[in-house]
Amino acid sequence: MTTVELRGLHRRFGDVVALEHLDLSIASGEFISMLGPSGCGKTTALRIVAGFEWPDSGEVLIDGRNVIDLPANRRNMGMVFQAYSLFPNMTAQKNVEFGMRIRGQSGDKRAKRARELLELVGLGAAMDRYPRQLSGGQQQRVALARSLAIEPGVLLLDEPLSALDAKVRVQLRDEVRRIQLQLGITTLYVTHDQEEALSVSDRVAVMSNGRVEQIGTPAEIYGHPKTAFVAAFVGTMNQLEATVVSASDKTVSCMGFNMTVHESRFDYAVGDTLKVFVRPENLRVQPLANGDVPAAGSFAGRTTSFTFLGPVTRVGLNTDLGSMIADVSSALALNLTPGAPVAIELLPGSVHTLTD
Repeated sequence: MTTVELRGLHRRFGDVVALEHLDLSIASGEFISMLGPSGCGKTTALRIVAGFEWPDSGEVLIDGRNVIDLPANRRNMGMVFQAYSLFPNMTAQKNVEFGMRIRGQSGDKRAKRARELLELVGLGAAMDRYPRQLSGGQQQRVALARSLAIEPGVLLLDEPLSALDAKVRVQLRDEVRRIQLQLGITTLYVTHDQEEALSVSDRVAVMSNGRVEQIGTPAEIYGHPKTAFVAAFVGTMNQLEATVVSASDKTVSCMGFNMTVHESRFDYAVGDTLKVFVRPENLRVQPLANGDVPAAGSFAGRTTSFTFLGPVTRVGLNTDLGSMIADVSSALALNLTPGAPVAIELLPGSVHTLTD
């Protein structure tokens, strides 16, 4: 069980600042994902932890020891890349054994450990197959088993599922999490896929421009983003401009419609303007007959578009508060027609503040 701490990592490539004094702590046995768009610095940070890149300044501490001057092969880390990087002339078993062979372990021990790990990743029956005889998902499972074979203190994964199709990606991400929990290995996972990060992580570090914008549990990141960037990158949101009408009740007004903000702290005074957001799934949309007025607590709008997403349909709305989107059960969406008037209700606890 190993702890990892990044302290003040700074890395520049010419005029581009890849990492700007990055700090991050990973507890023993914790699964943390670094989530962000391309170019935000997440892969650079991972490669520095692995020992494939060096920072201009800063430290990487493993169990409290700075390893920044240690080469990659002395850091006791397993790494899984986006590309499977398997040896094409070796069977699955021999690929898994490779790291152990380099470390001088006996043939019997290597073979036993390789078989155990291939069973763990669900490939016990494929140990004698070559990479060309395996699907992409199976090859990545072999790569995962190979990274675990050396019994690393830390597991590093760099976009390991991005080359796979959607169904296999979901299956394999669940397998990665199952194995990580079973082994209790400290894990740092890099991805640009928000659903992937939210589904497997103990905590998620959302990155932008070489910095961590916010770190927290998946529920905290999704439900209580601290900045507009995090709110927009993790999920979809409706953003509104509002004015405080009651600080004690945390009540704000948008185009004359009052809403209660769901925050533990509310450091605003009456008359202050602020940004608030509502997730699309927190809007309840009901048909409204022409000429009818929405019930108290609701506001009026008209449907503008429909995007079928399977269980839900994303409905575009032109409302009294501005353009919005709502995720409606696809069964209920059948009752809505293009251009029809609707009444829109905000579910309790769904309005949150945003900072820049």
